[in-house]
This record gives sequence, C-alpha cells and structure tokens, in this order.
Amino acid sequence: MNAKIVAACEAFSMGDSTPALEYIADGIEWHIVGDRTIDGNEAVKEMCEDAASQGTPNFQNGRVIKGKSHIIVEGADLDSDMHYCDIYAIDENQIVEITSYSLASF
Repeated sequence: MNAKIVAACEAFSMGDSTPALEYIADGIEWHIVGDRTIDGNEAVKEMCEDAASQGTPNFQNGRVIKGKSHIIVEGADLDSDMHYCDIYAIDENQIVEITSYSLASF
C-alpha cells in the first residue's frame, strides 16, 4: 500500500482533507452511514470545505489497518464520546470509496 495514500486517509479521518484530495477519484462515493451518500469528487471537496469552515475537530486516530485494497481508520473525538471508523477502498492509487461510521455513547 502506498504510504502517501495511507497518510492521506489518516489525515482525512482526523478532519484534514487536504492531503487526500489529490487521491480522490472522480467517481468516488462517500457513504456516511445513517446520513447520506456523497457522489463525485467535487461534492466530496464541497463537503470537506463546509466541514473545515466549522473549525478543526479534536479527533485522534487509534488503529489503522492496511489491506491489499482497503485502509481502515478507527478513532475518537477527544472532546466528546464519539467514535468513528472510516473504510477507504483504494484502486490504482486512488480513493474510490469511503464508508464512514460514527457512534456516540449516551
């Protein structure tokens, strides 16, 4: 697995999309489970810009699992009891799909 793509996925999961943008495929699908699916490179960029305008989250990645064509990043928001898991599908050095799960304890 390309180390730069792994680092870009880790940054994306912590709320810093900039390193990942060059690896986002034109036809990407970002599934935010329980919320919506964002289709296409431009829509993902817009979503990231909107999120960045709200400030930098205090996320910390925990475990990163690297497979042949997937990267899984687990982590938590240090300011709340929210935990996340992002699954990145990689094809030909591009991120072609992201599936994001989040869970907040009550």
